[in-house]
Amino acid sequence: MKIVIRTACVLMAIPSMLGLARAEGTTLGIGDPAPTLSIKEWVRGDAVNIKKDAAQKLHIVEFWATWCGPCKASIPLLSKYQEKYKKDLVIIGVTDPDPLRNSPTEIRDFVKSQGKDMSYTVAMDDDGKTTDAYMNSSGAIGIPHAFVVNKENKIVWQGSPLDPELDSVLGQVIAGKYDLAVAKANAAKDQMLDEKFQALEVAYQMGKMDEVWKGVEEILKMDPANETAMQLLAGLYTTDSKYADRYKKWVRADIDANHGNAKAMHVLAMSLSTNDDFATRLPDLALEAAKACYDATQPRASSAAEIYARALYQIGDLDKAIKIQEEALSLGGEAEKDPLKATLAYYQQCKKLRG
Repeated sequence: MKIVIRTACVLMAIPSMLGLARAEGTTLGIGDPAPTLSIKEWVRGDAVNIKKDAAQKLHIVEFWATWCGPCKASIPLLSKYQEKYKKDLVIIGVTDPDPLRNSPTEIRDFVKSQGKDMSYTVAMDDDGKTTDAYMNSSGAIGIPHAFVVNKENKIVWQGSPLDPELDSVLGQVIAGKYDLAVAKANAAKDQMLDEKFQALEVAYQMGKMDEVWKGVEEILKMDPANETAMQLLAGLYTTDSKYADRYKKWVRADIDANHGNAKAMHVLAMSLSTNDDFATRLPDLALEAAKACYDATQPRASSAAEIYARALYQIGDLDKAIKIQEEALSLGGEAEKDPLKATLAYYQQCKKLRG
């Protein structure tokens, strides 16, 4: 659950955050055979029979709609993957026609307007049969949503096609290095966490905040890098003073227990560093968590350097913040360059103004 919101608004956002849990009664999961595609019309590309073609190609079955902004954002990324892995991959974008806002005519016109920018197979669902077999049966909520099917015709991954993890998964599956057993175990863990979040939503609606706190702590013991839980805990702290000492003790214990877990320390440092309420910020602990993230990230990554630089800036160590931000810039990918440069320029301007 990769949610980025400001901690001061967390409590108001709890119902929507917990609403990410999957629907009950799901029957399709990681490791299960991919359902047959029931297609009314192949809008772009040749017809695909996943079961028949599985031994030759890896497949992505992705669900989208013409009205969906994130779906439109995922199109160039999916086209990039289709080109990058063209010898081993077939991507099928499936959309369920809706006469009100996703009509067959709108779908055809949209695909045509994309031209070469939508360079993968596109199909219209047959009365929702494919959507039901994949999306509803897996309990997936929201589009765009993609399912990766390996050459044994088994689902090995599902999630947003905008998730950077998808590229890594495709590379591993094609190279024969993807551990399906680990993926299944992680999926089971995610399902357990979803159920715990559902229970927290009930407790929240009943005003049982101590119960919410306890439940969030339990989730973070299971998954120390769970961003949603981390923000919920920070939200309780920033909106109710009775949790102040309790939160500080928890943060101290979390750093001690997970200082070698780069991902957990990054999530904690971000939570501590982006709190809008300056009166409740904990710059000392934010710096310690950020430094732990930086030290534990090997090989070094731009995200680890960036959060460490931010924490240094917040305590006024501008010289070191600039030095570490320069490192972040040198490590960042092309898409990261502009925001990393902008942050570096800001730190440099602050130093200049300080004289």
